[in-house]
Amino acid sequence: MTTSKLAEQLRPIGRARFLAWGLGLFVLKIGVDYALAFAFDQDFTPLFYLSPRDAPLLRPQDHLTYWLTMWAFALPFIFAGLWFCVRRLLDARLPTWLVVLFFAPFANLLFFAGLALVPTDTGSAEPGSDTPHRSTRVSILVGGIAGAVVALGAVAISVGLLGVYGSALFIGAPTVAGFLASMVFAHLHGPSRKGSFNATMLALLLSLVTMAGFALEGIVCLIMASPLAFLGALLGWAIAQWLSEQFASPLPPATPSAFAIFALWLGLESLVPTGPPEERVVESVVEVDAPPEVVWERVIAFPDLPPPTELPFRAGVAAPTGAVIEGEGVGAIRRCQFTTGEFVEPITVWEPGRELSFDVADQPDPMREMTPFDGPRPPHLDGYFATTRGQFVLEERPDGGTALHGRTWYALDIYPSAYWAEWTELLVHSIHLRVMNHVADLAEADVRAL
Repeated sequence: MTTSKLAEQLRPIGRARFLAWGLGLFVLKIGVDYALAFAFDQDFTPLFYLSPRDAPLLRPQDHLTYWLTMWAFALPFIFAGLWFCVRRLLDARLPTWLVVLFFAPFANLLFFAGLALVPTDTGSAEPGSDTPHRSTRVSILVGGIAGAVVALGAVAISVGLLGVYGSALFIGAPTVAGFLASMVFAHLHGPSRKGSFNATMLALLLSLVTMAGFALEGIVCLIMASPLAFLGALLGWAIAQWLSEQFASPLPPATPSAFAIFALWLGLESLVPTGPPEERVVESVVEVDAPPEVVWERVIAFPDLPPPTELPFRAGVAAPTGAVIEGEGVGAIRRCQFTTGEFVEPITVWEPGRELSFDVADQPDPMREMTPFDGPRPPHLDGYFATTRGQFVLEERPDGGTALHGRTWYALDIYPSAYWAEWTELLVHSIHLRVMNHVADLAEADVRAL
């Protein structure tokens, strides 16, 4: 059905009425879902709307009858949502194909907000016309929201449903988002490199702010991911500019192909076996003005450290706070306390004054997310970064002091691994220095006290 035929059968709806109906239906939907959960003795929380992995509508294996009932009651709300979104798009004279963003997991909330913000178009252009007729600001807003919805939908699918942190997420999704933001801007306004670039950057900004605001990811993780996301969005913008110069229409046939390529990329990445993650090692060295036998006593166990002041730890990265040891020799258990929990470290090499090596039998979360509230638990906290073993080596210096070497081996199951390893090694090195500088201070104080 063409846009003009849709316009004949659907009456446009303004922002105020759309917002009122949307909020009313959303509140009613929450009430219905709570009632169904109560009737079937199931847990329910509004956080399910943010985490596709936990949403009852996507988990038939948990309770088939409950799942079928939830879908039976959800379908009328889906049809009503589509109906009002199409009418709002017609009122704003936006492409009605944008209604597909309604189905983006979690990200459709941003789509609804965008439709409630875009003003009614009172221009003379016909709905669906390719004639540029929207202002620069409106075109940037719509393009930015469209791109952000795609990026957030990709996060929901890749992370929320598939549990995959890969190149399709960190590079592919921003590329498609930047591409769509640029194309939507060009469709509404006409070619403009500056305008389409602003739409692309708005899409990136909205994506990051939304994930932080809804506690889907912590601020530290988003800061680390933002350089990759920026490069991906910039690539999408550049591709859109090139295609716009090759085609007369600002929405070339390549538009749906971009989404198909991303879906294929994501699917292959989640299905192709990659084998166990490569084990990596981080080494740090601290010079201690104390003999190895004195340093040794402070390596195997040490009293509590002062509260962390370093920026990574204040931002939520797990910080060491103390260590105790149970027993002596190979087989003893060293327990290293962190702000997020306890490392359990069975000793594998015990050479007093020379080497202490240990495996990691249990470990706490690598960080606490810096978020405005406790949202759904990010999957990356569970197994995507794992410390496997550690080692302290004490080398006596010619002057009687000690060169203290600390090594940590870890596995990283996030891609592109070379990029994330740089961040990981920086943070592990900070942990090393916090512990080893504390050991050095204590050992040097012990020497002065002799």
